[in-house]
Amino acid sequence: MIALPARFARVAREVGRAGAEAARIALLVADDVEPDTLADLFGHGDTDERRAILRALPRLRDPARFTPLAIEACRTSVVPVFEAIACDNPFAAAHFPDANFNQMILKALFVGLPLARVVGLPTRLSPELARMARDYAAERRAAGRSIPDDLLLIGGDA
Repeated sequence: MIALPARFARVAREVGRAGAEAARIALLVADDVEPDTLADLFGHGDTDERRAILRALPRLRDPARFTPLAIEACRTSVVPVFEAIACDNPFAAAHFPDANFNQMILKALFVGLPLARVVGLPTRLSPELARMARDYAAERRAAGRSIPDDLLLIGGDA
């Protein structure tokens, strides 16, 4: 049998680019991938592979095991990869500590992602997140930059 990394890398050639993400997610779920293996796949993956990995997280067995990988993924400067964990994905709301979740929300604002796409945001609102939003708005104002309307969703002032 071919090892998971080789199968994972070949998916796009086998099913085509349009179906690759779903096929990669299915492969990870079926293989019952372990955290070290997934971290290795992520570290060596291209943008599409990394996005599939992040979107697979909530579907994996005992998903909390993958929280360190997801938190590290938030450090990326590649917006489509960041978007895969921050938007339309319940993983962060379910597993991130407050500080990491709040940082993810501010980064989403910074890169222009709509906060309406952050699954579970209403359940994770906090006074600290509202304070961070107000501070962010104040910094933007001081720099003469526009204030994202989405700040209102987290208790900031636009």
